[in-house]
Amino acid sequence: MSSSLFIAGNPHATSSTFIAAIQPAIQAHGMEWVVLANEASRGAFDVPSFQVTLSGAEVIVLHFPLYWYSPPALVKQWLDSILTSGWAFPKSSSKLRGKTLIISVTTGAPLSSFQPDGSNGSTLEDLLLPLKRTAYYCGMQWGGIVASQWNPASTEQDALASSAQRHVDELVKHISARG
Repeated sequence: MSSSLFIAGNPHATSSTFIAAIQPAIQAHGMEWVVLANEASRGAFDVPSFQVTLSGAEVIVLHFPLYWYSPPALVKQWLDSILTSGWAFPKSSSKLRGKTLIISVTTGAPLSSFQPDGSNGSTLEDLLLPLKRTAYYCGMQWGGIVASQWNPASTEQDALASSAQRHVDELVKHISARG
């Protein structure tokens, strides 16, 4: 597998049952693992260190739970901090140029509700379009979205484990497809 970086953008990653379920499988596939909530020091990120880490990856998987139809504020803060002028853009000289961005997202609602005629009124592709546009602006390739419904309060353990494994398998498939 190509050099892949998994960025867990869940602000509550240490207590997330989804993160706990997928982390061993993600790491078993050789992906580097970063938890944004553990990386913010006094509300700020070590920008040069993150930029070096991102420079070394061919594929960047940005994971987060969907909060009110968008990524959590932690993810936005990280993007605003790391994607600096002269480093991430313009795309002609971007250090991210040619890398692939894959979005990994969990929702509390059924995935079928993310349709124009569904209860959420939009597709995940529509809701996450700003991330796709950001990837293109930085000269990256769009690797797509891998989504899973995750509601541990209403699902039994075997179903959760199966859902987590399907999510990991789909991520691996997306990463492998880029080559």
